Amino acid sequence: MASRSRDRAEEEIRDLKEQTGKEAIFLELDLSGLEKVTKAVNEFKSNETELHILFNSAATLGTPPEELTDDGLDLQFGTNVLGHAHFTLLLIPELAAGAKSSADGKARVVNVSSSAVYLNHWNLLDWKTLESDGIAERRKLGTVMLYNQSKYGAVAFSNEFARRYADQGITSNAINPGRSS
Repeated sequence: MASRSRDRAEEEIRDLKEQTGKEAIFLELDLSGLEKVTKAVNEFKSNETELHILFNSAATLGTPPEELTDDGLDLQFGTNVLGHAHFTLLLIPELAAGAKSSADGKARVVNVSSSAVYLNHWNLLDWKTLESDGIAERRKLGTVMLYNQSKYGAVAFSNEFARRYADQGITSNAINPGRSS
């Protein structure tokens, strides 16, 4: 179970074991910097050669427009889109291996989005808001629209990933958890 917070993850790991009898392993993953993501992937790869299901669900909402990722990009987009995308792309060999060993020949990637994508009626992605010097543009757009934009980015990534890697047996779907229950 990949998470930024060991304490929260260990609590979920205990709950999972109580409910299923299976035990997950904690993987430290901070999506706010691409080097941190790469470190987590390398840790995963040192222990595993296959990945059957990847569930990208971490997100940040309402962060001040001044807050940036370690790489100097808008924190919401960096965490909600680029961190997940980098994590997923670095795990393609393990996902492909997972697909080959699965009974149905598939590995699955699930990207959590939100109904907020339907509220993103501006330019879909305002690239200037993503850059470190785009503070004025981020303030103008506001934290809610920055979040909506990031959730659109998650859907766009998920769809493009599905298109590019379907031939390797890797599926990718974006979900809206508000409508999935």
